[in-house]
Amino acid sequence: MANFSIPASNDAAEDAARLLQRLGYVVLALGAPCAEALSSRAIFLFFPIGMALLLVAALLSPVQGVGERLNQALWSPLGLVSLALFAWSALSLAWTPFPVEAVEHLFKLVGTALVVIVGIACSRDHMRAADLYLFPVGVVLAMLAILALALADHAGIGSYAERIERSGVALVVMLWPAMAGLAARGRTGLARLLMILTAAFIFAIGAPVTAAALFVGLLALSFAMSDVKRTVFDLGVLAAAIVVLSPLAPAISPTLARWFFHAKLSSLSGPFAPLAGAAEILLHEPFRLFTGHGIDTSIRGVETGLTAPIPRVGLFEIWYELGIIGALLGAALTWLGFRGVGATGAKIAPYLLAAFACDLTLAFLSEDFSQMSWVTLLAVSAISAGAAARSQYRTKRPSATTTQQASL
Repeated sequence: MANFSIPASNDAAEDAARLLQRLGYVVLALGAPCAEALSSRAIFLFFPIGMALLLVAALLSPVQGVGERLNQALWSPLGLVSLALFAWSALSLAWTPFPVEAVEHLFKLVGTALVVIVGIACSRDHMRAADLYLFPVGVVLAMLAILALALADHAGIGSYAERIERSGVALVVMLWPAMAGLAARGRTGLARLLMILTAAFIFAIGAPVTAAALFVGLLALSFAMSDVKRTVFDLGVLAAAIVVLSPLAPAISPTLARWFFHAKLSSLSGPFAPLAGAAEILLHEPFRLFTGHGIDTSIRGVETGLTAPIPRVGLFEIWYELGIIGALLGAALTWLGFRGVGATGAKIAPYLLAAFACDLTLAFLSEDFSQMSWVTLLAVSAISAGAAARSQYRTKRPSATTTQQASL
């Protein structure tokens, strides 16, 4: 059983740092999964408080080698591609119709990413089990919150269908890093139980896209359990190809509409309306495929009536706003991301591969980067994954007999 108390030491600064670190993980691990059930803006309260506590703890008791870690991250292929994508996004501010809003949005995205990178770099090796187990506890609390909302909705207290659906997204995003932490400590049975409970809740919610993302994560986990290297290669190639070739879907959709429905795509209702808007842009503004319309244009354009309804997903967003250059950089980032996750260690790599595959599925089918609540949730998931990676260096406590023999 995990000991949640803070062991005393002779260094007051170190004791304070451990306490603040514990509090930071409590806020992030328990607050983020339940945030959507409380309020649509609750995540923006939990994330800065939790990260501030972690960073203050790192200042009180600094970890050696933080500068070297940040330098390696910056000059790694993943870091260089991320910088190139940021540079191209910043350059697109020159032609976006909403420069003020775009600057604010880009600042939020980059700021969130930098805080997470610094937070992971400042985290300690040999993560304590008590800190690590907070993330699975948070997933369980999210299930209880969904159950409470469902009971309240059934009793007629209020309408909570949207909150339940958003809480389901938070549940599948936070599930896989929590499972990775349990697996790093050898608690694979608890990890499976957590996954089974999550699957039951997601299918009870009845959200098809969230269920699809969970299923993709499960497939990635099962494949990675048997062959991590092959799974990294296959998923990386598949995801990068989807990012690069995604404009083919709206390009051929008018023809398919005539074949199967004997009607114009624009005359169809439901999910076909955004697809018709994407086809209109693709076929009548081909030059924009190279430059994009500028960051923060996809959603702002629809809200102001500048453009017709378009698919509100991250997959189309990157093409519409950043063009083929942004899409190629996004595909490279996806490929390198799978490679980086696959190198995290045999114990946790399958679970983190499942997390990445699940999150990409959500970005391809339902979520976009204008939803800062989802971006912030991904940031907390990354912190959870970093904690799992730091925990696998010491998974068993040495026995008293071994310690006595070593002292002799």
